[in-house]
Amino acid sequence: MSEPYQVLARKYRPRNFSEMVGQTHITKTLINALDANNLHHGFLFTGTRGVGKTTIARIFAKSINCERGISSKPCGICPTCVEIDSGQSIDLIELDAASHTGIDNMRDILENAQYTPSKNRYKIYLIDEVHRLSKNSFDALLKTLEEPPEHIKFLLATTDPQKIPVTVLSRCLQFTLQKLTDKEILGQLKFIMDAEAHKYEESALAQIANFGNGSMRDALSLLDQSIAYGNGSVNLEDIKAMLGLVRSDDILTLTKHLLNLDAEAVIGFVKELAHKGENLTRALQDLSSLFHQMAIVKIIDNAGVEAEIKTLAAQISSQDLQLFYHIAIGGNKDIALAPSEQIGLEMTLLRMLSFHSKSDFEQKKTPETAKIKQVEKTEPIAQKPAKSTFSVSSQSQWEDLINSINFNVPVLSLLKNTIFSSYDKQILTLNLDQQFSNILTDNAEKSIQKTLQENFENIGLKINIGELTEQTLAQKETQAKKQKTTDLQQQFLADSGVQKLQEAFNSKVDINSIEEIKET
Repeated sequence: MSEPYQVLARKYRPRNFSEMVGQTHITKTLINALDANNLHHGFLFTGTRGVGKTTIARIFAKSINCERGISSKPCGICPTCVEIDSGQSIDLIELDAASHTGIDNMRDILENAQYTPSKNRYKIYLIDEVHRLSKNSFDALLKTLEEPPEHIKFLLATTDPQKIPVTVLSRCLQFTLQKLTDKEILGQLKFIMDAEAHKYEESALAQIANFGNGSMRDALSLLDQSIAYGNGSVNLEDIKAMLGLVRSDDILTLTKHLLNLDAEAVIGFVKELAHKGENLTRALQDLSSLFHQMAIVKIIDNAGVEAEIKTLAAQISSQDLQLFYHIAIGGNKDIALAPSEQIGLEMTLLRMLSFHSKSDFEQKKTPETAKIKQVEKTEPIAQKPAKSTFSVSSQSQWEDLINSINFNVPVLSLLKNTIFSSYDKQILTLNLDQQFSNILTDNAEKSIQKTLQENFENIGLKINIGELTEQTLAQKETQAKKQKTTDLQQQFLADSGVQKLQEAFNSKVDINSIEEIKET
């Protein structure tokens, strides 16, 4: 009779610290403590699911109860080690706090804690998801943690240490387990597949490692499922079919439609993905990852990135790429709230297109819309004020004009730093100092042009960047303001009352502290 199948997560659970994958910052500390026989009475292991909290706790339990003595390398073959590995040790009491939350459960457990171990060196309490204990249960646990018997060790594990009272935390050594990297998980998956003599594609295992999201147990559960799905072998196409993942070629195609600002192609492609039953939430996550790779390529010449990704990155500005990524990340949060995955993805992609710097969707009018607008124009339109002729011919006239026309604040600040050059053939030419070239954006120049055309007939605009030899309006205003402040300071210091106060207190007024009080 063949042996019953044992899931990979249990079959390949580490039996000693040397078999642990990752978490070296924790295993090193515990190994040193065991070898020095410097053992605390309470240990708290925190971290997300499937990263090795209870596994490390069991290895530690073997290390302190091994019949060959306390050691960081338990023998694994003595009766005690075998019993702990099989979950049959009577001196290792494993509890799930989720089902033992009440004070009565904890009181019974702690009353038994006063008795010495049945056969081992220590009686060990391994409490998983300890944050689920009630307040009264924590109070009871705290009393034992404050004055623990010498034969007791507490090994606590939790995914949410913030819910554990500070009084309990302060009496335990806390170890925070990190998520495993894709590389660490992939290495273990390859080891297991080789040991099981299964055929596999490394790219398929890499996909499983990535989908595990830092959890070895989740990755091994997926590996079990994929082995069954592929009848003993694991390949990338089967993994994508099993998990409902979108093919990388499809993500690239969708990105091309986005870069072409082709809304019709984008919506049509999403419908195709939905019709094939693809995981659209995962598709948006993959799209976010692709945007990340493209952003890296634009800054760093990454030889490890595919040529096609480099080509895509060259077709979009860094600003639009950052915008796309930001919208995709926001869409990942919002898609769960949408009426359907498809609608959530479509709206996220349309948002990208709408906010692209070259988007012109709002300007596109259908013939039907134009007809409706014509019908609606039944009331007479008020005549706009007649435009005047532009007659500026000097810097002083230009400065007067700047203050007389209603430019918006950013544009007004820009224009005050310009020098009038000429007005010839209906083209106004201005000079702007090099140091202000960064604020001369396309939008700013368009705004100036628009305001001028609203006030003057047939006027064009040209702004040259260079070194100025004449004072601008902004410089004159700054100089005038400084002079006014200086005059006020001198006037204040000349006041007889101020002078008497300085003499009486043998002090001097800080001239820089004298400022004009503006009326509100």
